[in-house]
Amino acid sequence: MQRAFILKASEGRTTPDFSLKSLAGSPGRMDLLSRCIIATFSTQKGTRKDTTLEIILEGMPNPPISMTIDSNARGDLPAGAVPVAALIQDSLSGKDVPGIRLKRKPFTESVRRYANEGFTLYYLHEEGKDSKGVKYAGKPAFILGDHKGLDPASERFLDTTGAERVSLGPHSYLASHCITMVNCELDMVNR
Repeated sequence: MQRAFILKASEGRTTPDFSLKSLAGSPGRMDLLSRCIIATFSTQKGTRKDTTLEIILEGMPNPPISMTIDSNARGDLPAGAVPVAALIQDSLSGKDVPGIRLKRKPFTESVRRYANEGFTLYYLHEEGKDSKGVKYAGKPAFILGDHKGLDPASERFLDTTGAERVSLGPHSYLASHCITMVNCELDMVNR
């Protein structure tokens, strides 16, 4: 099943000036982004295919930048946070990294693109419909925020797109864990 994830990274650095030796201590929560990439694509048998992750980097100094990672164009991805962060750093440095492309576009434009390409939008939110009762469309796109969540203006925008709010549980979970739970649910349906 083709699937996409759209992550709004409110602090995600838009330049490669973060330390690989201290991802959690560097500005921009690049550790969070690395974990989300791993959760999106890593399986026991290698890199998950037919999957896209678009991260909208809204941190300093040049927001917004959309980083799209396409597993079909990428091939294998490393499974560790530091090697994944090194790919992000290379991409932000202007190096050609297979399967990763950067564009200057905001969150709203990214979401609209998926809707225009026939994806059904699902916003992962604690107060949404229980995910266990959702029958996901053939091309689902899951929208989520980083550790800060989505701002009210972004939530209002999603309401105008018809994105269905879906809950993975009564608590706020790490973004990477949400991605893992969604992948698990979709894999169970499609096995």
